[in-house]
Amino acid sequence: MWKNTIIALKNMVFSKYNFLFESSKYGYLLYNSASNAFIRLDRSSFEGLKKIEQDASLISGLSDSSLEKLKKAKVIVNDDNQFFYNKRMNFYFNTFDAVNLGLAIAPTTHCNFNCSYCYESNRRPIYMTPEIERGVIRFIKGYERVKNLNLTWYGGEPLMGFDTIKRLLSDIKDIAGLKLCHHTMTSNGYLLTREKSLFFKDYPLTCIQITIDGNKQAHNNRRTLAPNRMPTYDAIVENIEQFIDINPDTRIAIRANLDHSNSETFIEVFKELSDRWKGKNVIVYPAFVKDFQSINSETNKDNFAANGCRDVCFTTSEKMQFFEELHKKYDVDVNFRPEYTVGGCGATIVNYFVIGPKGELYKCWNDIGDENSVVGNVMGDKITNYELLSRYIGGPNMMDDPKCCECKLFPICDGGCAWNRHKNIFNGARMQLCSSRISSPEKAFELYYEQLIK
Repeated sequence: MWKNTIIALKNMVFSKYNFLFESSKYGYLLYNSASNAFIRLDRSSFEGLKKIEQDASLISGLSDSSLEKLKKAKVIVNDDNQFFYNKRMNFYFNTFDAVNLGLAIAPTTHCNFNCSYCYESNRRPIYMTPEIERGVIRFIKGYERVKNLNLTWYGGEPLMGFDTIKRLLSDIKDIAGLKLCHHTMTSNGYLLTREKSLFFKDYPLTCIQITIDGNKQAHNNRRTLAPNRMPTYDAIVENIEQFIDINPDTRIAIRANLDHSNSETFIEVFKELSDRWKGKNVIVYPAFVKDFQSINSETNKDNFAANGCRDVCFTTSEKMQFFEELHKKYDVDVNFRPEYTVGGCGATIVNYFVIGPKGELYKCWNDIGDENSVVGNVMGDKITNYELLSRYIGGPNMMDDPKCCECKLFPICDGGCAWNRHKNIFNGARMQLCSSRISSPEKAFELYYEQLIK
């Protein structure tokens, strides 16, 4: 018996997913990202665990009660690799899922807005033809094993191709054995008229994302109607109001794209719209203008979307500071709780494609309009760019990145944007992969602990 106990103790290790740190506010803390356990420690215990982190043989010196508590929290484990194996298995289950088909369809690349930070501004306005629409339906029917369709409308501004949306949804409804499970749209909201809101009562959206960039003045400075830069805020808000009345079950996600030029106006629009639609199926949340400065910096030297972020985009640490200020200064209910995530996105899933208005197939929304990123076409019966397809699906990801695999926060990380990772590796870019929580863990976990003890 004693021999078995000694062997068991020798096999135990201090989990690499433990994060020990000293908070200036709450003292000594231990967080485990595999179990989401948080333990407050006295100084002696903290120093003892720091020593065990360096020398696992010291685990034998723990009391029985301490050992059991730490094992329950997965602070002390028998096999530190098992969690990694489980997550990697789930990652590839998602990658090669054959039951679900995910499509993001852009019925047009045309947009009625002229936004200062748009990365699609140089794309020609193309509309999907009825012939291409029929090709899309044939493409969907070709996935005979698929039972569920997850569909997103994208653009350009998708509502500029509303006739295509109507025809495609009618034809999709007639496909036997196929269930439309998750139905979403990303829109600027300006064309969301009563006619369109009534249509989506018959073809319900799970969620519609609409962008409002700060208060009325800030929004009207950044998201103007093309080509004469007319204001758009009032029309969007009125359209949302009407849509809520007609489609109360659809989640409306109001996104504010922020940088240093408009971030101070977020709290104003957050309070205004949250109060206006209190009790409705509406959320207002901040997002951050993406840093494209390292991509094509010479050819796009006058393009804000390519280079403007040098001065106004948020760094990862600044994002965390922003959320902390929302929480502490304005009492916004920011959720700092970490969540387990398998990782990956549509770009890394075999049965996921972005379909452009010419029927062209992409793996990522960011690639729309880039001819070098086309992997096939719905009008053909084969993939034409296996090299790019294999890079997205079988290429570099968090599961083979040494930095990711050894990270203490691996269980709660999705690996970052696949498009960013590929640009870094294959195009020499310097896109950020780590989230603000990963980049500023002490601050993030201190804020989470603060929420736990309240």
